[in-house]
Amino acid sequence: MDGRQQVSTIRNVAMTPPQCPTTEAPGPYFQKEFFHNGYIKSLKQLVHFYNTRDVFPYNVTSGNCPTGTIEKVDCWPMPEVRNNIDMTVGKLGLTDQEENQLVIIMQAATDGFNPANPSVSTYPNINTFTGTCTTCNPATDPNCSPSRQGNGSLIPTPQLPACAAAVCGVPPVPSPPIQ
Repeated sequence: MDGRQQVSTIRNVAMTPPQCPTTEAPGPYFQKEFFHNGYIKSLKQLVHFYNTRDVFPYNVTSGNCPTGTIEKVDCWPMPEVRNNIDMTVGKLGLTDQEENQLVIIMQAATDGFNPANPSVSTYPNINTFTGTCTTCNPATDPNCSPSRQGNGSLIPTPQLPACAAAVCGVPPVPSPPIQ
């Protein structure tokens, strides 16, 4: 599949337990993870990724952005699989306010769950919550914002080895070819 994945709808993407009313820092928020590997931690980061991925691309792996840049803000590491380079999105030209408005729209696509009145929720076991709400202080934590959420726990990815001859150059060859 070369890194391709089927994606689901945004319906209920902002669903959180009643104890944690949002997915966005500073909180209390419920730490969600988006994308197949959990790289994106908030809806704001998700929208910002699709808005700026091709504006701030860097040929680095996660955790290795150049000095003076902030990963997930003005530095997007290269994709894990080169075939995932899709130039149809990634440079939308949205303002910060427009990004925030898209987050609000996604949050509005939640149905059947009322955090203010969970007893009428259509979801079973709504009061069974084994996680914890997360909070942070913007005055003391530079990563305490929806756009930088999770950056404090980035694990630098080591440089990837060269592609093995038994793998690269064997049909079907990706386009652009793996270097």
